[in-house]
Amino acid sequence: MKQKSIALFVLFAFTAITSKVTAQVDFTPIFTQIKLEARADFDYYRNSNNQSNAIESPYGFHGRYFNFVIGGPLNEKFSYFFRQRIIASPGNVSLFDNTDFLYVNYTPSKNWMIRLGKDALAVGGFEYDAPPINVLFSTYYWDNFYCFQPAVAAAYKTDDAQHMLLMQVANSPYVHYGANLGYGLGEEWKSGLLSFNFFYSGKVGHLKLLHSVNMFERPDHNFMNYIAIGHELEYEHWDIYLDLIHHANCFKDWGNNFAVVSCANIYFSKEFNIFVKGAYEQNKSNEALPGFGIGNSISSGFYDIFCETGQSHLTYGLGMEYHPKVCPDFRLHAFVANRRTTSIDNVVENSLRANIGITWNMDIHRMLKDRLLKQPSALE
Repeated sequence: MKQKSIALFVLFAFTAITSKVTAQVDFTPIFTQIKLEARADFDYYRNSNNQSNAIESPYGFHGRYFNFVIGGPLNEKFSYFFRQRIIASPGNVSLFDNTDFLYVNYTPSKNWMIRLGKDALAVGGFEYDAPPINVLFSTYYWDNFYCFQPAVAAAYKTDDAQHMLLMQVANSPYVHYGANLGYGLGEEWKSGLLSFNFFYSGKVGHLKLLHSVNMFERPDHNFMNYIAIGHELEYEHWDIYLDLIHHANCFKDWGNNFAVVSCANIYFSKEFNIFVKGAYEQNKSNEALPGFGIGNSISSGFYDIFCETGQSHLTYGLGMEYHPKVCPDFRLHAFVANRRTTSIDNVVENSLRANIGITWNMDIHRMLKDRLLKQPSALE
């Protein structure tokens, strides 16, 4: 009986069961999410270009993600969320880099929300919106987008929660290059580089929308204009999204720098699906921007943090995902993908990647709740 009482105390302290004994005593839990997310892959790469016979074929097993996630309400109006990458590569900006999310939400009413803390930049598109652990192979701009930044945001959503408008002020992704700006590790905020982000999400029937207009401040204190519009059709047995992205450093850049990304899934059952994904990205800008550096050392030709000047990237591939019915939180995936990169001097490089991996979503909160609630009572 004593063990059962201790277990029930832990359950009430660390899970989402809520009750109020009196108006003065609030047993609203601090944790409604407690998770460990892990992913490990076996990768095979084969790289070659049209000006060299050198071919590299590295391969092997490696741990790709190990995330710790907690979140929940603090009271009726305040909640929080925290996600930490435990085995991610050390940050290039500060020790805070590997913290993806650490924010507090304030909801004064069901229509309004204010958020403060480490957050993802409010950018449209469905590849960008997916948790990184679920992006099996990515586009070039996605690989170079340092999106998790300290921010403050305010949002309005409709009564039916189908539409939301959000405005966010955050650090610019250009602070990732703080060492080039002359600031030490962890002091990039002194650069004064901000981003201003306007975001819309909506759902109309089977159509989902994720649109944004963004202004990213550059080291010369001018702005990159960034527009991302994402559309997804979602049905029971299939879905497809299309992301259209455009970014420009000046008026002459319009039409030169863009990305088109699409992915389609076919669901043969709740456990098994196959997908195909493709993307084309280019940076054809010829506008030289003021450089930046440390002291009197100035680097020139600094164009774009998402794609090098004069390059285009064609990425395509197909794969599968399988969630066993006996353990739906476990996922087996496999894919084959190729990226063809063409530079301004017509050097073509092909990078073939074959991958098989496992992902495990360890929902500690749910396992703890299920285990304790299934234990027989000592009074039975």
